[in-house]
Amino acid sequence: MGGPWIIKARGEETIKLGGLFHMTGDGSIWGPMMEQCMGLAVDQINADGGVLGRQLVMVSEDDATSTDVVVQKGTKLVQKDGVKAMFGIVYSSVRAALAANVAGRFKVPYFYPTYWESQTSCGRYFISMGAIPNQQLDFFIPFLMEKFGPNFYCVGQDYNWPQVSIAYIEGLLQQHGGKLVGKEFVPFDQSDWSSIIQRIKGAKPNVFFPFIGGNGLIACLKQYYDFGFDGTAVAATLMDEMYVPAFEPELRKGMHCSVSYLMELDNPVNKAFVAAFKKKYGADAILNNMGEGLYDSVHVWKLAVEKAGSFDIEKTVDALGGISYNAPQGEISIDGKSNHAALHQIIAEVRADGGFTILKDFGKVAAKTDCVV
Repeated sequence: MGGPWIIKARGEETIKLGGLFHMTGDGSIWGPMMEQCMGLAVDQINADGGVLGRQLVMVSEDDATSTDVVVQKGTKLVQKDGVKAMFGIVYSSVRAALAANVAGRFKVPYFYPTYWESQTSCGRYFISMGAIPNQQLDFFIPFLMEKFGPNFYCVGQDYNWPQVSIAYIEGLLQQHGGKLVGKEFVPFDQSDWSSIIQRIKGAKPNVFFPFIGGNGLIACLKQYYDFGFDGTAVAATLMDEMYVPAFEPELRKGMHCSVSYLMELDNPVNKAFVAAFKKKYGADAILNNMGEGLYDSVHVWKLAVEKAGSFDIEKTVDALGGISYNAPQGEISIDGKSNHAALHQIIAEVRADGGFTILKDFGKVAAKTDCVV
């Protein structure tokens, strides 16, 4: 029987990677799935011989979807566990806390796999592996305007991801002749959506575009539909395999999303990825583009280490620029000037059976950002 203790006995210390996951708190819908995706990447890399001949160990922590807790747990990963890189997180507020107070402070690379608002994190040790507004919205908003009409209503939780994203949408609408007929920001614990929904219905938008994370999105949309169908389309960047099963077939049919990845993508790399994920975690296991982004992030880190020929953090970070990886979503690459990933982008429509019909595939899209590292 083999194990890390045998590797250690030969003088070949294992390499630790830190994973921070929303296992509890508002983001707990995503934590277990993201931990699974990172675990799959680590297991596959180890089965293929590891990195520079060394085996990897994932050290997982529950950040409780909390800015305070993530700093405590991230600091522990760096100072006590000695991780060479950190991965994970969904909520932008939690990400910003880790990026500034742990990754930047202790100079340890942090790979963020979630689509986000851009602007609020930037630095040598912060690697954006999720789509930013130009990647997700530049194609999506004109598409929705052409299909449904020019008037949009946005509702978001009151923090940086919704605030910046909705402002970006408002600018796109003005640019293309549309109008944001209403916008509202709500607390994280919002549970009664009735008055907001009445205002949305009264404004008669062509598209309702929510920026609501966690279980709040499910509650909001279920209450929205309880008020009756009125011809307003529902579209979101946060509509994927983790959310669709929560809605009845008649509710989810016709929802639209803009994402970098879907489990249904028809390419050999993705088919092998999904098959491996289900083999490890069960036939009913599901993942979304954030999980795929986390899986990709571990492989990108591996490629950077191998390019550097060293586990030295500064050499690894230096090596990130120009890295390309054949991911389940398609080829992705890292821009060395910003440490932002060029990602694939697709627009899809939800079917009544819970699957997705891909309507547009824009291929690999570069991130447009003012971030310089």
